[in-house]
Amino acid sequence: MYLTVVVPCYNEEGNLHPLHERLMEELKEYASDMEIVFVNDGSRDGTKRELSEVASLSPVPVRVIDFSRNFGKEAALLAGLSHSRGEKVAIIDADLQQNPKYVAQMLAFLRENPDYDCVAAYQDVRREGKVLSFFKKTFYRLINRLTSIEFYRSASDFRVLDRKMVDAILSLPERCRFSKGIFSWVGFRTHYMPYHVEARHAGKTKWSFWRLASYAVNGIVAFSDKPLILSSVLGLLLFFIAIVMMLFVVIKTLLFGDPVAGFPTLASLILSLSGIQLLCLGIVGQYLAKMYEEVKGRPVYLVKEILDNREDPKQK
Repeated sequence: MYLTVVVPCYNEEGNLHPLHERLMEELKEYASDMEIVFVNDGSRDGTKRELSEVASLSPVPVRVIDFSRNFGKEAALLAGLSHSRGEKVAIIDADLQQNPKYVAQMLAFLRENPDYDCVAAYQDVRREGKVLSFFKKTFYRLINRLTSIEFYRSASDFRVLDRKMVDAILSLPERCRFSKGIFSWVGFRTHYMPYHVEARHAGKTKWSFWRLASYAVNGIVAFSDKPLILSSVLGLLLFFIAIVMMLFVVIKTLLFGDPVAGFPTLASLILSLSGIQLLCLGIVGQYLAKMYEEVKGRPVYLVKEILDNREDPKQK
């Protein structure tokens, strides 16, 4: 098997047939040696029904991994990669914002440049508000300063990977996964290719501002311990400031007899120090929460059913 196309799905019932048609159209030269792996991430609409229809009509092997509930896109990506069999593995969203024609271009690049192991797409022009764009740029600047690996700005999960890179990703046992960081951490030579984001075909985006913010925090915690160091440095700095202020107040009182400032100053100090303490506790709490998830050892996802249109029903 030369090519596997991995498609994570969550409430994408209106996009699956058009996506399959576009995949067949743009990747027809690989149709004799490709498969599609759909991961139904606990969808609540008719996604499973539509996937069954797509599988029954598809001229290429189709495998549908049906989760027992919604485990998130990271789990869906891991499941798709785990069930892939191709020498090259393409990851694409189901909403048709990522045109399958770029997959053909990525495959052509890898064929012409065998020393590369991955082609990752990034948005050349972002169609989003200025506020969201500002926060995303800030995130990439921050995480690149906090970690020892490089996060290419605006690079997405839309990419094609060589089998040896897929195997390296699957060898990582961690459960709190952040794929953007994992793609960079495993190394391998990656080419970044610009692509144009198209309008969503049907449905609404699942990524709210707060989900993106939580995702960003998970990425920083997963690949850097510098926030912990920062909280320690901040505590030490505040300790020295407190010593200096105490000496200043004592000396000022002894030499000049000035009274110590009253309630407003005290209230401000208490509020500021309490806020900093809670911030540091929150940083530590994030790391403890990730450790708690890892120590429990629960699986990243649970599979309810696997549908394979090339499987003999008599063998089930």
